[in-house]
Amino acid sequence: MSVFPLNPAQLAAVAHGAGPALVLAGAGSGKTRVITQRIARLIEVGNLPRTIAALTFTNKAAEEMQERLLGVVGPSAKDVWISTFHALGGEIVRREMPRGSAFVVYDAADTGGLIKEILRERPTEVDGKRLDSGAILARISHAKNAMCAPEELVAPGEANEYDELAAWVYPRYQAALQRLRALDFDDLILWPLQKLTEDEATREKWRAKMRYLLVDEFQDTNRAQLLLVKQLVGPSGNVFCVGDDDQSIYGWRGADIANVIDFGSHFPGAKKLALEQNYRSRRPVLEVANAIMEGQVRAFPKRLFTDREGGSPVKVVHCDSGEGEVKFVFGTIQKLLAKGYKKKEIGVLYRSNLLSRGIEEALRLNNIPYRLIGGTSVYERREVKDLIAYLRLAVYPHDEISFRRVVNYPARGIGDVTLHRLEKYSLARGVALLETAEHSATIPDLSASTRESLLAFARIVRATRVQLEKGVGLSTVAAQVARTIKLKEDIFAAGPTAVVASRRWGNVEQLLKTMDKAAATTIGEVGAVLQRLTLRFAEEEEQHQDQVTLSTLHGSKGLEFGTVFFLGCEEGIIPHSRTDAPRATDILSTIDAGEERRLFYVGVTRAKEQLYLMRAVKRAASRGGAKTTMQTRFLTLPTLPEGMMVSETFNSEAPLQVVDIAAQAKRFREGLLAKKG
Repeated sequence: MSVFPLNPAQLAAVAHGAGPALVLAGAGSGKTRVITQRIARLIEVGNLPRTIAALTFTNKAAEEMQERLLGVVGPSAKDVWISTFHALGGEIVRREMPRGSAFVVYDAADTGGLIKEILRERPTEVDGKRLDSGAILARISHAKNAMCAPEELVAPGEANEYDELAAWVYPRYQAALQRLRALDFDDLILWPLQKLTEDEATREKWRAKMRYLLVDEFQDTNRAQLLLVKQLVGPSGNVFCVGDDDQSIYGWRGADIANVIDFGSHFPGAKKLALEQNYRSRRPVLEVANAIMEGQVRAFPKRLFTDREGGSPVKVVHCDSGEGEVKFVFGTIQKLLAKGYKKKEIGVLYRSNLLSRGIEEALRLNNIPYRLIGGTSVYERREVKDLIAYLRLAVYPHDEISFRRVVNYPARGIGDVTLHRLEKYSLARGVALLETAEHSATIPDLSASTRESLLAFARIVRATRVQLEKGVGLSTVAAQVARTIKLKEDIFAAGPTAVVASRRWGNVEQLLKTMDKAAATTIGEVGAVLQRLTLRFAEEEEQHQDQVTLSTLHGSKGLEFGTVFFLGCEEGIIPHSRTDAPRATDILSTIDAGEERRLFYVGVTRAKEQLYLMRAVKRAASRGGAKTTMQTRFLTLPTLPEGMMVSETFNSEAPLQVVDIAAQAKRFREGLLAKKG
């Protein structure tokens, strides 16, 4: 067994015995090492690997944990259940649903389409403005995660038109999912939770598989996930949760920081441990991070420290404009690269995607490779989703969302009028749209060419299913579908350039390579692979090349870079302008200022060596012209030691000016005291 050195706090966490424990792991404190060493310790003292489980939030994190554990305990690591919450939920559904109850998993695009179909039944305009279907879906998802019934969406005296419409849509949405034999991401938690709650035999079976349960990123759990954990743990209380309340930044999508704060009430007798030694950042970065969080009341105060002394002070750069901000950042990146700095060690972070456009354009025009996080994943690209839709329809003939997506791709002359007739015919006979297409000869008012197009489409889908039933490899079948529908030819015909077309076809080739690794020889196994791919749709691909990273702050969680440029450190950007003035589309009545501070802290703690906090003194206004900005309140740091942060001004005409912020603040305070004296 390979054991890495642990500091005293990490060792105390790893050596924890039976019963519940909450490990408050500060940024860069080695939490993944603690989890893997904890699992190794459990195996070492005689627990069977197959009775240990670890849950996290992304496939990437699960795969990293599995890889590290293999290096520590060897092949037995493969018997430890390591997965995401949703992958576990999907597995429970597959194993516990009645035999023959095949189900399809709908991603955000699928469910968004379903919501729009339901909204066709009711006017969705208020004061001449069309309501946002995405905001309706977000409210339903939030209600599911919080375990709220549809009627609870309409709070007396507080509900707006979005809340009322969401309450109307919610039960119809669930009925539609049930009719289509589909589950959305939230149902992958709720269905297992209900099954475990109501069925003692199922509950005891899964508890036996998870006598010791470890949960990563516990601050990101919602109420439904907390209840699922409690059902899996049961009376033994053998749950080991690792999280950081200072990095709780997903309240807008249902994460509940109360799960951390109230841990002791959920798991009586829980032991609390803190990891405060940071292995990532130089001292100046940590001093700024600590000072930021000291401006907020916290249930579990932590102060990060490091042995990595020295390093450059954090730089607050006041640029004359948004264009000046781009010029400074790009110019500094060029200087770093000229010195041999690796591109993958450079991160550009921002609260809003709008701030990234100037930097992205500068990198593209100068042929500097970059990747976007918080943009569109490969799995969300149209060409990839179209190919997967054909495969999903072959496995799940009742999948109407996939049917609608590709029945007219490539173009077959199947428009909205024809689709409406198919839907009406299917509804009257209680059959799936695909079956209706197969019997299109019996549908009145369809032209001969339309009927032939529908039959040709249905033949492609059925032929695909036949191949899968014969056990032909998934990637082989997918490649055959791509050839049949002339996907490559269509991509290159659409352009707009050969470079863009090659990139799009490369996305398809990446999908085929992923499928080639999947051992699926039955329809059921193929369905499981497609479901896993669906669960990956919202994730970013791992960085394999030397590229500059452009990322939203939320997307940067878990990442680290040698040098970080943090754009837009201004009031109205962070904290967001809607902190004090929310829109009707917002789920919460206000954007939590505390969560905005934690988001700022997450951005700061991504830096290992050098951190630039950027501000444009004047920035382009949404309605034209420019407006003068104010520096974010989160950089008011009265407790910051001298020498840790400096202020610079930048424009193309004047020389650079540098000021030690802490020293300047100290002189200001001393001046005030002298005047009072």
